[in-house]
Amino acid sequence: MRGSAVLAAVVVVSALIQALTVLGDPVPTSSLGFTGLILASVAAVVLALWITASTALDVVDGNASGALSRAWRRPRVLAWCVVLTGVAVALAILFPLLPAIVILVALLILPSVADGQRNPFHAALATVRQFPGRCAVAAVVTILAYVLAWVVALVLGFFVTGVLAAFVTWLWFGATASVLLVYWSRLYRRAALI
Repeated sequence: MRGSAVLAAVVVVSALIQALTVLGDPVPTSSLGFTGLILASVAAVVLALWITASTALDVVDGNASGALSRAWRRPRVLAWCVVLTGVAVALAILFPLLPAIVILVALLILPSVADGQRNPFHAALATVRQFPGRCAVAAVVTILAYVLAWVVALVLGFFVTGVLAAFVTWLWFGATASVLLVYWSRLYRRAALI
């Protein structure tokens, strides 16, 4: 499967899983069933981020053939995705705009993690040093995309409800994340080649 097809499939499957978690309009309770829905939702986010981050670098490298199988051989990317998702959730509880910081950090370091770099922060700093202007523009675009994504989610929540709203919202989130990861992966790869 080609890299862009893998990215599209991950976005759609993840959106479907998220939509299924709101099927029947579940009420937040301290029940085992609701806990299971939360865990399924979190697992879908983490797995989608893992495969998308791994595949985005393959798309940039033009090595999209076998991208999905390579994602399974990159467990460090999964570990980073778990940590970054946990930090983003914790920060979202404090203030809804704080996850934008984690998203920027994730977009900077996940390409280097997918590339097998031992110190992803060093590689991220090298990218910023090599292309400070492009990284600044990419950061602004990322923050605007984050705000726009939540506006889209709110509008959908008001005018389209239930499973369809969840599906379209997560389709938007996934597509945005894929585009941003490919863009940041391209910045990382250009800096690594210089």
